[in-house]
Amino acid sequence: MYMHLSYRNYSEHTVRNYVKEMNHLCCYYQAHPENINEQQIQHYLFYLSETKKFGPNKLTVAMASFTYFYCNIAKTPEKIRRLRSPRIPDRVPFVLAPQQVFQFIEALPKFRDKVIIQLLYSTGIRVSECVHIKKQDINVYRMVIRIPNGKGQKDRYVPLSPMMLKQLGIYYEKYSPKDYIFYGRKKEEPMCRATVNRIIRNANFVLKTKETITPHTFRHSFATMLTEEGENLYTVQKILGHKSFHSTLRYIKAAKTELKSCVNPLDKIYEDNV
Repeated sequence: MYMHLSYRNYSEHTVRNYVKEMNHLCCYYQAHPENINEQQIQHYLFYLSETKKFGPNKLTVAMASFTYFYCNIAKTPEKIRRLRSPRIPDRVPFVLAPQQVFQFIEALPKFRDKVIIQLLYSTGIRVSECVHIKKQDINVYRMVIRIPNGKGQKDRYVPLSPMMLKQLGIYYEKYSPKDYIFYGRKKEEPMCRATVNRIIRNANFVLKTKETITPHTFRHSFATMLTEEGENLYTVQKILGHKSFHSTLRYIKAAKTELKSCVNPLDKIYEDNV
């Protein structure tokens, strides 16, 4: 399965997740995947949901893995024909106010860490895209950053703000990146995504919020801010690299633009009677 996914140019992240889910299914039944029947697959998904308490997103990845294997490799699509994806809750994304983002960034001890969060927030890129940006992807003449091989193997451009350019200049002088802007133990290798996750996780206490702040929180905050400032949703979609416009529409729910014009009944009665 690994070889099949790889030569079809699936992303490393997708390959790893699909192979892992198939391995878990085989280990659960101690059987070769071709010997597992339709009822067993359904029972396993029920086990993930009811016993392991996995959410709909996790179940969707598992089902996508099984669908790929039985349709493209085992050639037995009848085993997954009756599977239906779980309903995904339509939640409003958790976003940070600009003041909170500033407080979070300034609390970070290392200048490198500050620049990483500034880049995430100023561009709305994913953490996997952030760690793979190279010096050659920064275009100071057009004031854009090229994001190669984003989700879905798509290239796109995101804006480069003047302040971000200034911060990157200071970063270059301080850390002297060779190829990847944010490198790992070796300058020839990109920083691991887990490192960025750890940087943010270790600073979660700064804002004293019950919500867990992740790299994606800054992506949500970036998109919501653009929406509140009146940016065209089609432009937001292109910057974020969303394949579906429906993925971008959820930021309208998070934006407070329409709420600003609402007259609050509590304010109204006190204005009229006091």
